[in-house]
Amino acid sequence: MILRLRLINFIFFVFLLQQTALHSQTHALRFKRITSQHGLTTNRANAVFQDFNGVLWVGNKIGINSFDGELTKVYHVGENNNVNQFFEDVYKNLWVATEFGLYFFDKKQNDFVRIKYNAAKIKVLFNSNVLCVSQVKENELLISGGKGSLVKFKVDQNGQVVENSIKVLDKRKINGYVTKILKGYNSRFWLGTDKGEVFYIENDVIKESGFTKSGNNSYINDMSIDNLGNLWIATNGNGLYSYTIESNAVKHFSKKGNLQESTINNDVVTKVYAEGKNVWIGTDGGGLNLYSQDKKSFNYYMYDFGNEFSISDNSIIDIQPGLNGVILLGTVHGGISIFRNNYKTENIPAKNFQFLIQDPQGSRVIEDSYKNIWLSAGRAGLRRYNPKTKALSVFSGTGSGSGFRGDIVLSLFEDSNKRLWAGTLREGINAYDLKTNKFIEIPKGRELRGVFSVAEDKESNIWVGHRNGISIYSKELKLINEIKLEANANSNSNQVNCIYKDLSGVMWIGTTDGLFKYEKRGNSFLKTTYKHNVKDVHSLSSSYILSIDETYDHSILVGTYGEGLNKYIRKSGKFEKVANGDRIKGGIIRGILQDNQKNIWLSTNTGLTKIDSNNNVSNFGMADGIYPFNGGAASLDSDGKILMAGVYGLSYFNPEKLNYKIYFPHVYFTSVKGVNGKKEFVYPFAELANDTVVIEPDNKFLNINFASSELYSKSSIEYQFLMVGLDENWQNLNGQNKISFSNLNPGKYELRVRATNNLKLWDKKYTSLYIIVKPSFWQRPIVRIMMVLYFIGMLLLLYNWRTSNIKKQKEKLEKLLDLKTIEIKEQEQKISQDKISILEYEKQNQALKQKKLEDELTFKIDELTNNTLRTIHKNNLLNDIKDKLKIEVKSKTIDKTSLQSIVDHINDSFILDADWESFYTVFNQVHPTFIKSLKKRYPALSEREVRLCALVLINFSSQHIATLFGISLTSVKVARHRLRKKLNIPTSKSVKQFMSELPLE
Repeated sequence: MILRLRLINFIFFVFLLQQTALHSQTHALRFKRITSQHGLTTNRANAVFQDFNGVLWVGNKIGINSFDGELTKVYHVGENNNVNQFFEDVYKNLWVATEFGLYFFDKKQNDFVRIKYNAAKIKVLFNSNVLCVSQVKENELLISGGKGSLVKFKVDQNGQVVENSIKVLDKRKINGYVTKILKGYNSRFWLGTDKGEVFYIENDVIKESGFTKSGNNSYINDMSIDNLGNLWIATNGNGLYSYTIESNAVKHFSKKGNLQESTINNDVVTKVYAEGKNVWIGTDGGGLNLYSQDKKSFNYYMYDFGNEFSISDNSIIDIQPGLNGVILLGTVHGGISIFRNNYKTENIPAKNFQFLIQDPQGSRVIEDSYKNIWLSAGRAGLRRYNPKTKALSVFSGTGSGSGFRGDIVLSLFEDSNKRLWAGTLREGINAYDLKTNKFIEIPKGRELRGVFSVAEDKESNIWVGHRNGISIYSKELKLINEIKLEANANSNSNQVNCIYKDLSGVMWIGTTDGLFKYEKRGNSFLKTTYKHNVKDVHSLSSSYILSIDETYDHSILVGTYGEGLNKYIRKSGKFEKVANGDRIKGGIIRGILQDNQKNIWLSTNTGLTKIDSNNNVSNFGMADGIYPFNGGAASLDSDGKILMAGVYGLSYFNPEKLNYKIYFPHVYFTSVKGVNGKKEFVYPFAELANDTVVIEPDNKFLNINFASSELYSKSSIEYQFLMVGLDENWQNLNGQNKISFSNLNPGKYELRVRATNNLKLWDKKYTSLYIIVKPSFWQRPIVRIMMVLYFIGMLLLLYNWRTSNIKKQKEKLEKLLDLKTIEIKEQEQKISQDKISILEYEKQNQALKQKKLEDELTFKIDELTNNTLRTIHKNNLLNDIKDKLKIEVKSKTIDKTSLQSIVDHINDSFILDADWESFYTVFNQVHPTFIKSLKKRYPALSEREVRLCALVLINFSSQHIATLFGISLTSVKVARHRLRKKLNIPTSKSVKQFMSELPLE
């Protein structure tokens, strides 16, 4: 409800040309916080300090916290013992001045130890409130306590007080006690007191300074000396003093009503730190003040609710320089605030521009010809700021009567006729005449939507790019042309994001789907289209174009959405990716500009990126106080400054005076843990402090943690490690700060770790941790030697035993051999006799088998002979039958008796036919495969010829064959001759030999 009332009130009652006096711009700083959420015991930080390694130490009444960027450890130095100051001597020993005495950090014990001394006067000081400590000489410290004493003493490298070195200084000139000891120039030490006086020590003599005439009587909380010879004095209620040592001149800074820039904003100054020409001032309630000696003005940094990058608390207790250019602030309620003063960026907060709603949407910003700065205000319209008079004009609200329309401004441009063009999201295009301070009505200007870009061509025509293409207006503001980049009205190519006129007058148009070049040809244009082609490495990396510019060599730079920066080479007509890889941190390039030194600046989704003429790339992001560009872009003013605007307000800096410090963070080891099964062993801090750890043999796994001195932008640091003795090349860890090893062999190793700097360059220096892996009992050299000797002894013993045993066995075997020889001879004789018997038996057996075979063969032959004879007899019967039939044929009468005789002869013939079958059966038993092989090899043979071959094989005579077949002896010879020709028997072989050699299956 309250927001609605504010909105209504703003729209209807604010004057559109409201003149508002603004507070001065401030030096832009971005703070980071370390609080109890990071492990601190409390958010009150009485004293802060970063040691040489990079460990952050925080003191309060509960104890002392050490913070390595991830883990916090608590050291207790007594109950309710307030920590006043941390101090590091030349030996890198850490000292702590507390309410209950002086403490020293013992690295071997990994704990704070209170310094004790037996002398009564000194004992009282060491046991009381030690307010401050400083180093006088290389091994000599000077301390002051609440009891009013000033004591010098020497310490060794281990932090032990050297006997008989303690000296109490004569401080009778000092009325009160010393609250601050500051080492100055020329071996002079400055002393601030609780009475508001300042003294100095020379050659152990305390002298009064010219500051005593200043009239200050307030407690001095702190002092600092700058490089101009000024001593800065912080008082507890009387503001800040500047004391020039050479001239004794004193200047007092005290809060005076609402007077801005000329003095501090709070008189309770708790801490002061001089850094070059800047003086950082901590107050109790006024936040952090910055005094610039160049400008002689103050900037104030206060807690801003809801802004996580503001200072965490307005009550500052301590200010200390840290490593890598950071400054540490200890606060009452906000823990620690850390910032880095990299370069001079001025800022005017967003609230000073009367932004209606702080919107993360980025702003467009431009300087006009009258050096007014115009910037969009998120969803709250347009602002005009005069840097000289610090006056602000507000333009906002539809239908408010001023002529300005629209709340969301997307583009700003000034033409050659001193007219400012402001394109909006929904209410079209506005034109403001800078000479008459009036808005001008543009034909069809209200109909345009999404006006992201405005440009002017070489004929002074105005090109207005919007969602549906381009509208071109003459210098007289007449609509003379409308361009559709693609014929399809719904094409993404018609959504124009940027327009740029190059040095030759060619117009380049970037759209959501492509880059277009328009060259004037008479009354028309020659259009060239460029789009991303996955098959062409020389095409655009993306067709989604957000920004266009031109380099000093006339190449065209093209910024894309998500795919980085492209360069168009005119000679080749090809595109190439600029600064490939991760050199350009942001991939969304919303703006491109060139400064007066020809450096290219990119407005990206992560901040600013600078590319110099040598193609060196520097990225500036949140860690550097540069916010991401969420819709807006940076611009260049007439003085060469870079302007940026957004939710944080208006910021600007001069790139010529850019003082960007390059630093390499120091790497240090925080813990080493060995793992043996389920047990974990943490190696003591003393070993890490000595850069050497000894690993027990049972620890199979080794986990090593490390950290860097970078507290402000820890996430931007990357690491590499090299295990000498195990690896040959550096191994990348990216942002990981842990290394694990398993089953390291016994021996000595050197683990080297290094980090990148803020420009992503690897440090040539590295931090080493020497690792000694102890061998197990069985891996020890002496044990191995003893094992070898034992093994050799056992071998010798075994050899001797074996030799003796073999000798005995040999003798036994010789005896046994003799006995066995006799037995063998007897056995051989017996075996010989048995063999002879067996041979004779086998011989007899073979003879019997041979006889049996011969008898069987004789029997078969006889049987064949009988069969043959029966066959011959059959033939004779057939001949008789034939003769008798011939007689009967000639006889006129039939003689039954003769016929009966013929029948009997025929019956006898049948009996003889069966004898041929018997013949074959017996023949096949003697010659089982002959007939089968013969028929297979010579299938044309007749059955009669087969029988002839069988008879020849069994050596039948021609006479018997003639009788068996019933033919003449001549016919047998003819049959044999035909058979020889039919079987192709050589003349050198007889038929009987051929049959005997016939291959059988």
